[in-house]
Amino acid sequence: MTVGTVSEAIVARLAEKGVRFIFGVPGGECNLDFIAAAEKQGMRFILTRTETSAAMMACVTAEITGAPGVAMTTRGPGLAAAANGVAYSDLDRAAMLLIADGYEDDQAYISHQRIDQTAILAPMLRASSNLRNGDPMAEVDRLIDAAMGNPPGPAYLEVAGSFIRRRAEAAPAPLSATRLPAARLPAPGPSALAEAKRLVAAARRPILLAGLQARSPDGTAALRAFVAATGCPVLTTYKAKGVVSENAPLGLGLYANGVPEQPLIRSADLIILYGFDPVEGPPQPWRYGAVPTVELTNHAYEHPLFAPTASVVGDIAASIAALHDATDSSGWEPGELARRKEALWAAAQIFGGSGISPAALVRAARQAVPADSRITIDAGAHMLPVLHMWRCDEPNQSLISRGLSTMGFAIPAAIAASLADPGRTTVAFTGDGGAMMCLGELGTAVQSGAKPVVVLFNDSCLTLIGAKQRRRQLAPAGVDFSHTDFAQVAAGFGWHARRVDEEGGLAGAFADALASGRPALIDVTIDPATYDDQILAIRG
Repeated sequence: MTVGTVSEAIVARLAEKGVRFIFGVPGGECNLDFIAAAEKQGMRFILTRTETSAAMMACVTAEITGAPGVAMTTRGPGLAAAANGVAYSDLDRAAMLLIADGYEDDQAYISHQRIDQTAILAPMLRASSNLRNGDPMAEVDRLIDAAMGNPPGPAYLEVAGSFIRRRAEAAPAPLSATRLPAARLPAPGPSALAEAKRLVAAARRPILLAGLQARSPDGTAALRAFVAATGCPVLTTYKAKGVVSENAPLGLGLYANGVPEQPLIRSADLIILYGFDPVEGPPQPWRYGAVPTVELTNHAYEHPLFAPTASVVGDIAASIAALHDATDSSGWEPGELARRKEALWAAAQIFGGSGISPAALVRAARQAVPADSRITIDAGAHMLPVLHMWRCDEPNQSLISRGLSTMGFAIPAAIAASLADPGRTTVAFTGDGGAMMCLGELGTAVQSGAKPVVVLFNDSCLTLIGAKQRRRQLAPAGVDFSHTDFAQVAAGFGWHARRVDEEGGLAGAFADALASGRPALIDVTIDPATYDDQILAIRG
């Protein structure tokens, strides 16, 4: 590669790592240098409408592609606005590099827009650098390695013009020639593994709960091989949905710390936690202390949910491969597992009401879109029927914020997913509250060429919070929105848009959306009457 500026060398290194997009809202300083360098490298800069969405889009590309996501902001308000996306990167374990403007060393007199940007982000970061110490390319490599580490998360690069506009001392050599391969996960400890084998060998009705670490290619392959060899049934967390196909007999459904799966888990004589991260667990005590538990995890946790009977820390794929011969799942009758699976999937299928029920909308969407569609899901009551009615066959076919559980995720995530994987249909499920947090990104979709289908559950309220309010017998206040016609809003951005008020119009609306060749939004008037029953059936 021809020697250029430091900014060009940084972008070239990102391209070597598989980065295809930079998302962001530029300011007038160093951002422009990186945009120009990206253009030279054939990397797309996606101009988003908010910095929060830029960071989330970067994270989603990381989850889908395995390459680090990259977001870029200006200093001050730009950096501060990205913080929620950085929090997603941290708690939802997505590798992201955030690049932002800083100040020159000779600008100590400036207080305008000056905040301690590193300090704001520090509790969430895996690493940070301002390029003032050491070789800039070595610093960038360190940040990327930290972001893609164990667990993955956000790294922060703060730049000033005098540092990135200077000529790089030499063209950065290819990674294969200059650096060792990224550090592999540690091997599982032999003593802990021996204890796990003892517990597994004694069990006849083991059940495996797979978490977000299982989404890696190696983690998924090892898990599927284990299930095929042993017949052990599997439940997954929300983020691990699809690591074992939910259409396969042993892919039973979701662990949500809820009501439907409790009888099944309590009837097991051993729980195997495979890549289960406590960040996915709800803020409630562990319900299954009476059942022996073996934990297989890539790393230890700062806030463990409970103390398992045996914990094996190290490469989960290697750990589970070592348990094949020890496992006996003969205590599970196929007929019993089939009945329990049917009961799990029936829990959210609550229909009725005077209008379109949430379950009816999910059913219509499932019937209309291709089976391999990727879905993105916002936080809110609507996520319950979507997650518990939609079956996935592969990891990352369903994307959701679980560790952070942020609203305003589904639409930016769907735009990023559509850009990263344009050959697959992407469907976003969002409520009106989540949509209003990121409506500007409808313009990003049109401008960038992304073509997601957005399904909007429009009931003019924060339904999940309203349900909690009613449970506490509080007066209804502070949870209802004024009416919004989101179809009109989307049409104003250039989307194909349709409003549906009757269930009979859903099939046609989906058919038209898929045929439109444009990003499409279906604004559905929802009768929220069945939400309370769904919440009770799933969460208790």
